[in-house]
Amino acid sequence: MPQDLLTAALAQHVSLSPEQEAAFMAICELREAKKKEFLLRTGEQNHYLYFVLSGCLRSFIIDQAGKEVNLEFAVERYWISDIAFNKPALLSIQALEPTQYAQISSTAFEELTQQQPVFNLFYRKLLQNGYFAFKKRMLSGMTQTAAENYRDFLLKFPTLSQRIPQYHIASYLGITPEFFSSIKSEGLDLYHQAIS
Repeated sequence: MPQDLLTAALAQHVSLSPEQEAAFMAICELREAKKKEFLLRTGEQNHYLYFVLSGCLRSFIIDQAGKEVNLEFAVERYWISDIAFNKPALLSIQALEPTQYAQISSTAFEELTQQQPVFNLFYRKLLQNGYFAFKKRMLSGMTQTAAENYRDFLLKFPTLSQRIPQYHIASYLGITPEFFSSIKSEGLDLYHQAIS
């Protein structure tokens, strides 16, 4: 099962031979994290790329006021990591629920890209997709209402609002939990209109 999910995730970005797939699987370590367990803390050396098999991870920073600000959620079939390998992490990564994931060492991945250059293309596509998602979210935050941003959250993560505390969603949307409560039903209405 984990291998099938990883194979499908790779196939979204590159076409691989069975030998190339096997080489990638060989560098994947299957791990589990308990709820609230940290995979990475701000300032620690970042050595891994993570792929979520089940559960949910979040990346976040602490702002100047000491509040946690959620940057990203990674649920089943999502990749997550800090911005750069082998440097002090700019963000923290934590499990919001019991999570199974594949961990890929930056050193092993670098060796693999030297042997199989197709994985350079794979990584470049991951970075491009991440950059595009970040820019889209940033622009939406500047041009849409909070309710529209909540609609977009629900379109991207249809079941996550039932799995994690609401204050995490409010943080991700850049609003207070109180304001989130006031726009939640409007966002749900927009979501239902979008999927009907």
